[in-house]
Amino acid sequence: MTDQLNIWVVLYSCGFAMGLFMTLLFVVFRKKYAGQTINVGITFFIMSLLLLSEILEESGFVDSYPIIITIGTVLDLLLWPFLLFYVQSIVEKKQGIRWTDGFYFIPFVIALLWQTRLAFLPAEIQLNYYSGGIPADIAKLVTFKMLTSFGFLFYILHLLNASIKAKSGFVMSRHLQFVVVTKKFFVGLTVLISLIFLLFFNQYFEILRITDSDRISSLILSGLFYFFALQIFKNPHLLEDEQYPTQVRQFFDGNEGEYVRTLTELLESQKVYLNERLTVQLVADELKLSSQQLSYLINKELGVSFNDLINSYRVKEVQERIKSDVHQSKTLLGLALESGFNSKASFNRIFKNHTGISPSVFFKKEVSNQK
Repeated sequence: MTDQLNIWVVLYSCGFAMGLFMTLLFVVFRKKYAGQTINVGITFFIMSLLLLSEILEESGFVDSYPIIITIGTVLDLLLWPFLLFYVQSIVEKKQGIRWTDGFYFIPFVIALLWQTRLAFLPAEIQLNYYSGGIPADIAKLVTFKMLTSFGFLFYILHLLNASIKAKSGFVMSRHLQFVVVTKKFFVGLTVLISLIFLLFFNQYFEILRITDSDRISSLILSGLFYFFALQIFKNPHLLEDEQYPTQVRQFFDGNEGEYVRTLTELLESQKVYLNERLTVQLVADELKLSSQQLSYLINKELGVSFNDLINSYRVKEVQERIKSDVHQSKTLLGLALESGFNSKASFNRIFKNHTGISPSVFFKKEVSNQK
């Protein structure tokens, strides 16, 4: 049995270490990343504490300090307010926490008061309470936690869906990409949370012979840390919040709209995006701006990067050429090169990112519709 416990302790310790590392990452680089990433750091820290409570339980510390179990049973309710604050900072550009946000902590306070009565009992009585299977009071508490968790998750998904619907258009901006990725994460989290609660109630009602729901849940939590870390290190640009000097931000002095109209005319009338060697500096020179000023203008007013904007026009150009008779005398790659793309690989990747389907699928669909 000792060897088995050591295996669980090792697994949880790996997740705990990764959780602390991710917490430190967001705290140290909080000014570099977008939105209120301090809320993500707090979330990682709380999740790390949940794993720590499991490590202490597996190591036998709860025999002397059963209050660890009492606190661990309610600590996860602290996750949801901070996750909600982070999502609000993404979709609503909300900065800071208002006093009304304190209402989101009410479920945690209720659960904490629910468990407070146990904390003042002698350690022996607390251990007997937890060692005799799953008490009915704990099942009620878990039901309350389940309803709270799904309430927060559904509200978070509603905010993300509304943001995607409002901002979705032809240009798949970096911010919109991040919102889409965030939604996918919360959909996955909803599935995992559902599995965790199913495991608990399966054990409580003894439906299937699957025990140790806490161990499996903690193992899932450890895996989440590594999934998070992998996604962040694979796509760090999704989190980065580009900073601009004060002189760049103050240059336009309310004339951003005029510059955007000039830029739009340059793109739509002169079709400068057809130049495969087009750079931000070349376009900035046309507008008599610096490259940094142009990047700031596009990011602030259009919500995209320079490359996203140019590629969106190139994708649209390919689509229009496919829909016309031009495609009959040109290959798909030929149309892409004429539209400003410089390679087949980049064309396929960018087209799918902007439209959700591959160029070949779009091509076949349009050709079929024209017959």
